[in-house]
Amino acid sequence: MEVYQVFEAWRHVRKAKNTRGLAWFMANEFCRRFYASHGIVPTVIDKEGLGYYGIRLDHVQCSINGGKTETLGRLTMAGDVENWLRGEPGDHGLRLTRMCDEGAETNELIRLAIRHLAIPAKPEKSHLSCRHKRWGLAYELLFSISTLIALRNEDEVEITNNDYNTREPLSVKDPEFGMSEHLGGFMFLRDGSMVLVSGDGRYIEPSKPGNLWQRYMEGETASGLATEIEGLLRKAADREPD
Repeated sequence: MEVYQVFEAWRHVRKAKNTRGLAWFMANEFCRRFYASHGIVPTVIDKEGLGYYGIRLDHVQCSINGGKTETLGRLTMAGDVENWLRGEPGDHGLRLTRMCDEGAETNELIRLAIRHLAIPAKPEKSHLSCRHKRWGLAYELLFSISTLIALRNEDEVEITNNDYNTREPLSVKDPEFGMSEHLGGFMFLRDGSMVLVSGDGRYIEPSKPGNLWQRYMEGETASGLATEIEGLLRKAADREPD
């Protein structure tokens, strides 16, 4: 089961525990549509060390964007949508969580969220030469894998692609960290254990042969790759201390 189907299953058990699923699902929809073409990336908010606080929608720091990051808005922790260009932080604007609870169709939720952020279907300038354009599908795969893990693991697994969290370990362990417009990475944490993957699909920690994007292109599924990361986290968490 891939992201859409897993989200549909999540909707039926939402009231049990998990409250982050809608935000991650919608962020994945924005990533799929606008990361490569527009240079818009959903970024997990780590609020002053308090942990997960929703997901921002940022312009990436590419040459077309002048190396500057502009935040378009936010998906709150539960999934409401804030447009920061015509509103402000705290103004939830679109009460997507209520609509989800009331049974609105998933496709309608997606359409309303995109319309609320008012992102044009065509970018104002071409990002053809940007690294996020060339490697966009790999990054989108990693975001889909992260979304599957978020939907399937309630609060047991922390997930972030925030530069604040990933930059230091990537700078130390990723031999390609110095490349222009580095895609960043995704960090998965459980009970003190960590899996770190670069935005183009390479395992950084633990070191493993093969690239997740390459393996996906060779026939593996996003769900299967998410299961692998979940297994690595469980294995590390269960390992006896030396």
